[in-house]
Amino acid sequence: MTTPDHYSPPQPEDPAAHAPIPVQPGWQPQPNPISVPLPAQPYPAVAGPYPMLRTSGLCVAGMIVGILALLGFWIPFGDVLMGLLAIGLSWAGMAQAAKPGFTGRGMGIAGLVCGIIAMIPAIIVVVIFITAATTCGIYC
Repeated sequence: MTTPDHYSPPQPEDPAAHAPIPVQPGWQPQPNPISVPLPAQPYPAVAGPYPMLRTSGLCVAGMIVGILALLGFWIPFGDVLMGLLAIGLSWAGMAQAAKPGFTGRGMGIAGLVCGIIAMIPAIIVVVIFITAATTCGIYC
């Protein structure tokens, strides 16, 4: 077995490289700041755990139904039903959101507004539908 040309056997270490550093008389080594324990810090007293806030499901449902009522204003009787449902769910959700531990009042307001606004074209479409049905029933 041959050794490559660039390989050199390990050299013995110099014992002077590991010798302790000479210390001046009267000099004290400083402690490592990482290893020194810090004094206890006073923390303010905690009042207790905060209560979990829950979003009112009635507010969420009222807002979703109100948005659907806005989108489906052209459905003659279904939109009136969705508008009334959105107003009722949002109203009940806002009452629930006013109790401690519940949130979602903004979604309840949004559902109430969407339900009221959706009722206006829904009533107009129902009137047109009934008028057209009676007129067609007479002349058709």
